[in-house]
Amino acid sequence: MKRNLFLAIAVAAVMLATTVAQAADVTFSGQFRPRFNIDEDHNTETSPSEFFDTRVRLNADAKINANTSVFLQFQSVGVWGNAGTADGTRVSTGGGGNQASDVVNDVGFHQAFLTLKNFGGQAVDAKIGRQEIVVDGHRLFGHTGWTQGAQTSDAIRLTHAAGNHTLNYTYLMANEADSTTTSANSDAAAHVLYAQTQGVMGGTLSGIFVAMSDSSNNGGSADTEDWYTIGARQKGKLAGLDYRVEFYHQFGDAGVVGSTCACGITGITTNNADSADRDAQMFGVRVGKTFANTKGKPSITLWYDQLSGQDDDDAAGGDFGQFNTLYDTGHKFYGFQDFYLANDGANTGYYGLVDFAIKTKITPTEGWTAKADLHMFSTQTDISGSDADTVVAADATLAAAQEEDLGQELDLTLIHKYDANTKISFGYSHYWTTQTFAQVNANSGAAVDVNNSDGSDWFYAQVDTKF
Repeated sequence: MKRNLFLAIAVAAVMLATTVAQAADVTFSGQFRPRFNIDEDHNTETSPSEFFDTRVRLNADAKINANTSVFLQFQSVGVWGNAGTADGTRVSTGGGGNQASDVVNDVGFHQAFLTLKNFGGQAVDAKIGRQEIVVDGHRLFGHTGWTQGAQTSDAIRLTHAAGNHTLNYTYLMANEADSTTTSANSDAAAHVLYAQTQGVMGGTLSGIFVAMSDSSNNGGSADTEDWYTIGARQKGKLAGLDYRVEFYHQFGDAGVVGSTCACGITGITTNNADSADRDAQMFGVRVGKTFANTKGKPSITLWYDQLSGQDDDDAAGGDFGQFNTLYDTGHKFYGFQDFYLANDGANTGYYGLVDFAIKTKITPTEGWTAKADLHMFSTQTDISGSDADTVVAADATLAAAQEEDLGQELDLTLIHKYDANTKISFGYSHYWTTQTFAQVNANSGAAVDVNNSDGSDWFYAQVDTKF
């Protein structure tokens, strides 16, 4: 009897699923991406680490009708053999009390959003829910897709597109922590206005305005930190050259970072959002050439990024001069070893970052692509001269004035298109450190340490299958 009942339930479930799939036009897809890593960091007192990590995704895309759809993306990430929940549960043990080792508990929704076309009867599409937000090539908002977990946000996005123009508004809820007993809260939210026009100078012109409202860093008080980013980006192709130019300016409150950075800012008050102002800039330019008629289609790109940092003029004026890269995909821009991912500039001691890079690519044979990138990093602030005497004196991590040179990084990548669904990648990176790097860099949660002066090596092999 019980067996028949279970069979009936199973048949009913299959019939129901089939009916729903037919009614909603549901399609499934997914990804399986294991990666082997060998990481020998820049600290002279640590040993190399070797580990496998993995991303698994299963997607369900339901086209409910002409105007409504739902996208669900399940994700599980983990490190092989690691039982820690921070890295996912992948422990593999056996015998005795450990016989049952299948205790995976890290599967959840990476994305889950509803899309409404022609929202409110207007030529506007609304995307509501948890989603990956990518704007202008991941510069200020990206999905950090290299990391196995990647970046998603709870957001509402309204998009209007007509002709060669696109307008977008995004409301992003970064933190929700209202107090139930007092008027204090620790909420943080971003409002993003974005406009794009195609057909300008052989490419696309875009502009962005971001308003951040953040009380999460001010001791739980109601003192809200309001600050803003405004900028423009032009990308295209002219005279056979691929190019990109962009500039962003930040202003408004500096918040608690002004009192925690040891930057010598005049008049700074702990947990007072507006006791210091932001005055920061970011500039980037890229020019590249692909030789399409040459065997292997080689290409070379010259790349320059400058993120402003804190100097004596900022400190004397009560300003915080370090540019904040918001929700960017730093792995794409600042070297594959990820030494400069902190969006607030902490990995360079808040002295800003200058990155001059030469990037090359070639296709030696069908199905294979080789890349080589050389980065030369330095601080934007002149910490060896009189421009930063006050700031350096306030910085306990610097023994004295230092050269601006942060070191060089070489990234080598080999990609093989195994078939239509699978890519196999190999990568090797080496970082040549400097004394300045050793004193200011706190990558991966490590303390600022003079032992951070060793050359750093990293190797990976990855299989990426999408279906």
